[in-house]
Amino acid sequence: PPAAAAPAAAVPSPVTFNTAFESGSLGPVEQIGENEYRLHLKGQQDARGRNRQATWFYVRLDHVAGRALTLRLTSMKGEYNERPSAGPGGPWYRPVFSEDGNTWQHFPDAVYDAAKDELTLQLNSTRGTVWLAHTPPYTYTRLQQLLEEIRPSRHARIEVIGASVLGRPLQRVTVTNWARPDAGKKVLWMQARQHAWESGTSFLLEGALRFVLSDDPVAVKLRDENVICFVPMINPDSVVRGDVRYNANGYDPNRQWNLVDLRDPAWLERNPEIWYVKQALLAQHARQPIAFALNLHNTEMNEYLETNVDAEPQQSQFQRFFELAATRTTFDPSRPKVTITPITPATVFFTTNSIWREARIPMMLLEQRTGPSRKLGHIATTAERIQLGRDLIALMAEVVK
Repeated sequence: PPAAAAPAAAVPSPVTFNTAFESGSLGPVEQIGENEYRLHLKGQQDARGRNRQATWFYVRLDHVAGRALTLRLTSMKGEYNERPSAGPGGPWYRPVFSEDGNTWQHFPDAVYDAAKDELTLQLNSTRGTVWLAHTPPYTYTRLQQLLEEIRPSRHARIEVIGASVLGRPLQRVTVTNWARPDAGKKVLWMQARQHAWESGTSFLLEGALRFVLSDDPVAVKLRDENVICFVPMINPDSVVRGDVRYNANGYDPNRQWNLVDLRDPAWLERNPEIWYVKQALLAQHARQPIAFALNLHNTEMNEYLETNVDAEPQQSQFQRFFELAATRTTFDPSRPKVTITPITPATVFFTTNSIWREARIPMMLLEQRTGPSRKLGHIATTAERIQLGRDLIALMAEVVK
């Protein structure tokens, strides 16, 4: 009888790229070789179709076990402040990957080609599924889990101060020793995630929040002497949608602070994230003045503090904060001191810092780099960002005491 035919070799499943999950984002994918792909970053434009930013991607790859993949990230260029921008690309740029969707590590090596606007990564995993992202993600769901975890604390009060464009709650957490009168306490304010891609700010704020609710003797004293306010996620819609910078209407929650008039319902519709946070800031300051407000951001390779504050004693307190942070923490400044940025008739972008001009609320911007830290000798881990949050909230209380 004729010999039996050999069984056909199993055809491996093709590699797939999936962003159908919270905070997922990627543009078109091109297969340019058997195990080589070009990944275009999706990016986001503002309401005018300008200022494209591509500082975020987050994607799941399936059927990758045993394959030596070459991944070429591209379409990073765009605009920033109406000027051409290279985006996140650079020889220092190291995205992150995870084999469990939870624990992240930076790629140890990458090749950046500025002329091609391309970063080349090599991925060889024994797992069938791998996640890639610009930086370790911090999702809206993670924030809600954190808030549910701390809700039973007798030291914390969680309230909804408004809603985003798409109706998600904007939340504020207030921490103090409620058994002691507020009279004589200093008010500290910390806020994060005006820009969705800046996930490092959420880890920092979580570190600060967890610390002030802890039983550490320093934290107990902080609660006795201060009222500490947190607005942990100002732009939740864009965090969920995997956007980069702007709200769901294409407006920047860290710009136009001078234009958002609480008497004008048009701005409540366009940029409710500024509207409600500004309302909360002004109400808090009228009830009990804010002594120190810190607005958290990430940038690629710069790390600095900047403010519009131009009067004493607040300016000296901010400079003292800079000095203590530079000497006692992992804060690694790329500028020699706090940058004092005056508001002039030529000022185009009124950031959150401009609340000083409007209401004398001492607000300062902290930019923390996502690239390698000179102090650490590596890109800060999420644990190091959490620790920095613990350290900075204690310093805020120290300098206003």
